[in-house]
Amino acid sequence: MNNGLTTRLLLILFIFGLGVYSLFPTMKYQFLSDEKKSLLSKDEIEYLENNTIKQGLDLKGGIYIVLEVDLPQLVNNLASNKDKKFEIFLDELSNQYSNNTGDFFTLFEQNAMNHDLKLPRYFINYGKTKDQITEQLKLEAEDSINRIIEIIQNRVDQFGVSEPTIQKQGSDRVIVELAGIQDSERARSLLQSTALLELMIVKNVESTNTIIRQIDNLANTANNTKEKKTDVENLFSSDTGANDLQFSSLLIGVGNDIGVEENNIEKLNILLKQEGIKQLLDATNGQFLLSNSAKTFINDFGDEEEIYIIYHLNKNAELTGGVIEDAQVRIAQSGVTAGQPIVQMEMSSAGSREWARITGANIQKRIAIVLDKKVHMAPVINSQIFGGSTVIEGLESVNEAEDIAIVLRAGALPVPVTIVEERTVGASLGADSVNQGTFSMVIGLLLVIFFIVLYYRMSGFIASFSVIWTLILLLGVLALLQATLTLPGIAGLILTVGMSVDANVIIFERIKEELRKGKAIRSAIDAGYQRAITTIVDANLTTGIAAAVLYQYGSGPIKGFATVLFWGIIVSMFTAIIVTRFVFDFITSRRNIEKLSI
Repeated sequence: MNNGLTTRLLLILFIFGLGVYSLFPTMKYQFLSDEKKSLLSKDEIEYLENNTIKQGLDLKGGIYIVLEVDLPQLVNNLASNKDKKFEIFLDELSNQYSNNTGDFFTLFEQNAMNHDLKLPRYFINYGKTKDQITEQLKLEAEDSINRIIEIIQNRVDQFGVSEPTIQKQGSDRVIVELAGIQDSERARSLLQSTALLELMIVKNVESTNTIIRQIDNLANTANNTKEKKTDVENLFSSDTGANDLQFSSLLIGVGNDIGVEENNIEKLNILLKQEGIKQLLDATNGQFLLSNSAKTFINDFGDEEEIYIIYHLNKNAELTGGVIEDAQVRIAQSGVTAGQPIVQMEMSSAGSREWARITGANIQKRIAIVLDKKVHMAPVINSQIFGGSTVIEGLESVNEAEDIAIVLRAGALPVPVTIVEERTVGASLGADSVNQGTFSMVIGLLLVIFFIVLYYRMSGFIASFSVIWTLILLLGVLALLQATLTLPGIAGLILTVGMSVDANVIIFERIKEELRKGKAIRSAIDAGYQRAITTIVDANLTTGIAAAVLYQYGSGPIKGFATVLFWGIIVSMFTAIIVTRFVFDFITSRRNIEKLSI
């Protein structure tokens, strides 16, 4: 074998070896039973999972979720100098938008005109005219959605989902596809949580008792009026009389705290939404928030009751989660929470200074750690705290602690989102798709090989060898790139088989044409490859441009198809032009062939 052939052989063997090496973890992982997987170490499983070809939602199963951004709430957050007129306008806008598929800002302008709303009064920082303000609000909305996508991406990455699909849909929706995730409740909580962390001072007992008496007085006044019954009265006046309207009648003493039974929470919330009571709480800079979870207590009759602790807090937060630099799950080593998961938070330098000031000014007071308007704990400040470190306790499980740490690290959503569509793709459905796709690819490959061997005889075997290695190398490339294989990706694999065969057919027909002209076999092979290369490159170049466009502007499965198509072009050209040419050159250099089987 001459030096040229040896160099080409080494190059081909190196590339084939790299392809097989890249594909090996995928093959090993696929053929491992659950029992054998359980015998592997955590590092071995992690290595195999990280180096296998990832499967998309349509193959592996998982969750498809459409999130809708609360644009009315965004407008409310950006507005200033809000009054009753603005609140009426916003309520009507929210109702119309929830029942309308039209553009939000078109409705915004129409409602502002109908209510004769002077927009510069409420959005002075966003322009001086209606058009300027609307344009700036549109930019703010677009920026918020982009930030939401980035935050959700960060959360999902830390959640451990490989190759998630997160993309914008329209002007106010985000599509999230999480392959391999079956715990829909946990995924919903992770995606929807605004992660708004607030540290709030708990009001003293005297202030709490006073506000309870004032709420009771307001409720009794409402009960004694002769006007049409309110929603609260309809709930409480059926059997038990006027006393049920009292706020205090819903409360239960729980040690040094007050609580409310789980079945009374709806009544409590309706009562607190009364206009007069809302105004009273606003005037006293107060609010009532519930604990994040219920506690089980035994009542006087020996029955178990689920009780939520209710906290009377300052309305304005002393500190928010924007100062959190890191949040990690730990296991408490001492105290009443020993052995339970906690979240250890570390603040920025500015947050640390502010935390030290807050704790120093409120010694012997309680401070509530509030996440998404739920109180996780309310410890007493015994001394000034330096260093910016604090802890969230009272968590039910390690999963809950991990999810809280994730959303705190990733940051808070700038505006709430709601799930408007959700689909769960079962793993069995995904497995059926894989089996059917693999079956169709194998059948197609066998039919192609049968035809090409029948038509081109020995040269057909060389082409078949080329096609098989095309698939092996392509799968190896996908594994090396840690790409995600979807059902359209399997279609791309099948298309690659056709492209590989097409290249070989063009080459073989050129060689046959040269042989019919009377050329020698070596000369016919050289001329056939030389003439065919131009056609092959031209065809594959145009297909490659189409694949690049699909990858750039497509998303999810379309990107998967484009990835397979692009690398399929490169691999099929390598096997058709380099590998088969080497085989022909090797055969013709070893013996004096008088007739080529083609």
